[in-house]
Amino acid sequence: MFKKISQILIAVLLLALPLQMAGASFIPNDTYYYNQWYLERIKANEAWEKINSSPNIVIAIIDSGIQIIHPDLAGNIYINKDEIAGNGIDDDHNGFIDDVNGWDFVANVPDPSPKFSAGFNNSGVSHGTMVAGIIGAAGNNNRGVAGVTWKSEIMALKALDDSGNGRMSDVIRAIDYATNNGADIINLSFTGSSYSEGLKEALERAYRAEVIVVAAAGNDQSENHGVNIDKTPLYPACYDGDNGENLVIGVAATDTMDQKAIFSSYGSSCIDISAPGVSFFSTVTYNPFAGEEYNQYFGGYWSGTSMATPLVSGTLALIKEVNPNLTRDEITNILLRSTDNINNVNPNYIGQLGVGRLNMSGAVNWAEEKLNDHSGRLLLSPYWASYSAKFRNTEEHQNKIQILSPPSNLFKEFLADNNKYKEGLKFGSGDVTGNSVSDIIVANGFSGQPLVRVFDVKGKLQSQFMAYDLKSKAGVNIAVGDVDGDLKNEIITAPGFGAEPLVKIFDYKGKLKKQFLAYDQKFKGGVNVAVGDVSGDGLAEIITTPGSGGGPHLRIWSGQGKLQSQFMVYDQNFKGGVNLAVANIDGRFERNKSEIIVAPQEGSSPLVKIFDNYGRLKKQFMAYDNKFKNGVSLAAGDVNNDGSAEIITGAGPGGAPHVRVFSSAGEILESFYAYADTFNKGVSVGFILMDN
Repeated sequence: MFKKISQILIAVLLLALPLQMAGASFIPNDTYYYNQWYLERIKANEAWEKINSSPNIVIAIIDSGIQIIHPDLAGNIYINKDEIAGNGIDDDHNGFIDDVNGWDFVANVPDPSPKFSAGFNNSGVSHGTMVAGIIGAAGNNNRGVAGVTWKSEIMALKALDDSGNGRMSDVIRAIDYATNNGADIINLSFTGSSYSEGLKEALERAYRAEVIVVAAAGNDQSENHGVNIDKTPLYPACYDGDNGENLVIGVAATDTMDQKAIFSSYGSSCIDISAPGVSFFSTVTYNPFAGEEYNQYFGGYWSGTSMATPLVSGTLALIKEVNPNLTRDEITNILLRSTDNINNVNPNYIGQLGVGRLNMSGAVNWAEEKLNDHSGRLLLSPYWASYSAKFRNTEEHQNKIQILSPPSNLFKEFLADNNKYKEGLKFGSGDVTGNSVSDIIVANGFSGQPLVRVFDVKGKLQSQFMAYDLKSKAGVNIAVGDVDGDLKNEIITAPGFGAEPLVKIFDYKGKLKKQFLAYDQKFKGGVNVAVGDVSGDGLAEIITTPGSGGGPHLRIWSGQGKLQSQFMVYDQNFKGGVNLAVANIDGRFERNKSEIIVAPQEGSSPLVKIFDNYGRLKKQFMAYDNKFKNGVSLAAGDVNNDGSAEIITGAGPGGAPHVRVFSSAGEILESFYAYADTFNKGVSVGFILMDN
C-alpha cells in the first residue's frame, strides 16, 4: 500500500508569508496570485514573458483524482478525441470504455474525479485537484490561481482512493495507461517504502517511450528532519534502470528561504532537483454537500514534496512546448542545468538536494535560446608556437584563440598575445566575472611571462595579473571552477616546466585565495590541472598530474589544498607527463558527478583513459593511431547537448592538426583539421559554454 497523505502531505494550515513581488515581470490577474509566493521564487513571472502555455503537452497526474469540472481546471483537462463519451463502446480500442478524460483505476470507471466514498478525508479528495492546479490552473483569467502552465492537457488518472491510499497494481496500470495513450509527462506526488519490480518495469516502459516521470521524494513529520533516502529508499523516486538509467526525476522540497524544508527527504542518489514545497494555495475539490470545508474552489495552505513535484512537471511541459523536437534527455538536461545553486543556505545538505532549486525562467530561456544552436563550442590554439619558414601558416595562427561550432565552423577568433613563445597559449573557460556569461582565461606557455588574462568571448580584455614571480618563464597551466563553494568560479593555476609545483587559486582580479604544493617541491617538470566535482558532493575538486619527467601520479585535492585521494593512471615507469580534463560524461545517468579523463603528454601511444575519483578505470580508447607518440591535448564538454560531455582531443606536435570529438564510449563523433594539413606544431583544445 502507498500511504500517501501521511508521508507526502503536511495538511496543517500555515500562514502565508508577505510577498514582495517584482514589478518588472509579467503579473497575471488571477484573484489569489499573491497567495502563490513560490511562483515568484522560481521566476515563473519572468518565464511567462516568453511562454505561459503548453497546449500540445499531455501531463498525466496519477493521484487521488481530479475534479475535472473545476472552473479553473475544466478548460485544461485532457480530452481523448478518439473516444465518444457515454456510448459504452471502446471506440479507440485501447481497452478502456468511455475514457474521455482519463480513468479511475480504483473504481474501474471512466470518471477520474474524487468520489467522496466511505472513509474519505479532506487531504484525499483534494490532493489530486491541488496538484492539477499547481501544474495547470488557467492563468490570467481574473479568477482563482495561476498554474505553472496556463494551458495544457491534464490527463486525470485516479490510482489512490479518497483517503490517499492506493494499491500497487492500480499505480502500475495508471502508468501504463499514460504511457500508451500519449502522455508526455507523468506526475507522481506520492511515495512508499516497498520496492516493486512490477512498478519498476512500468517505469522502464515509460522511459523507453520517452515519457518523463517526476516523483516526490517524500516527507517525514517526525523530529528527524526528513529521511535520508540513500539509506532508506522511498519509491517511486528511487527507481533506476538496470544500466543506471534515471527512470524518475526525484524532487525534494525547499522553504521560503531556499533551505531544505524541515520535512523533506534528502539524498545524493534519488533526488535530482529541489523546488519550493511549503505554504501552497491552489485549487481544491468543491462539494458543499460533503461539509462546510468543501464549499470553496480554492484553498490552502499545504506543504510537502507533493507540492514541489508539480512545479517541476509544469516547467518540463513548457520546455517541451518551446521546442517539441527535444528528446527526453535533452529536456531533463535543460531542467537540471538551469537550476539555482542553494548550497550556501544548505551547508549540511550539499549534494543531497539535487543539482539545485528549480528556476523556471532559466529553463525556458535555455530551451528557447541555447538549444536552438550548439551552445558548446571548441577552443583551439597552436600547441607549440615556434615556427619556421617551412610552415608559414604557423605564424598566422600564433597566439590566436579560435572559437568553433562543431565540427569546424569558425565562430570567433582573436589575438590573445602579440609575443612569440616556444610553447603556445594555455587556456580555460568559465564565468569568472559573475555576469552569467563564460569568459576565456588565457596564460602564456613555456618561455613566456606568468601572465594570466581574462577575455570575454569577443576578445575584449577584462583583467590580467601575474600568477607567479615575474622572472619565471615556466608558463602557466589554467583551470576554472568554484572550488571553495562561494558560488563564484575561481582561476586555478599551475606552473609549467622549470618551476616548483605550486598550485594557486585566484579570483578573476588576481587576488590570491589559496596555494599549495601538488608534489614534492624539488619536482620541476610542470603540473597539469583540471577542476570538477568528481566526488559528487556538490563542491569542485582540483585534480593534478605531473608534467614531463614525473610519474603518472594523479592527485585529487579539496579547494583548501587538502589531499583527497591519489592513484596511478599509466604504468608507474611512464615519465612523459599526463594531460587531463574533467567533465560529466555520464550525465544522463549520474548527473552530480564528473569523471577524470587523461592522455599522455608525450612519449606513449595516444591512449585516452576515463577514471572515477577512486581510480577505477571506466573506459579507454586510442585517440589516434597507436604509433603516434607525440601527445594528446584534452578537453571535455557537452558539444552536442545530449546531457553528457564529449571528449575533445588535439594531436600533439609532430602530427597533423587533427581534432577529434569522442563519445564517452570512445566513438568518433567529429573529426577535422584545425589548420592546414602541413601544420605540425600540435593543437591545444578547449571547450566553452556560450550563449547563442
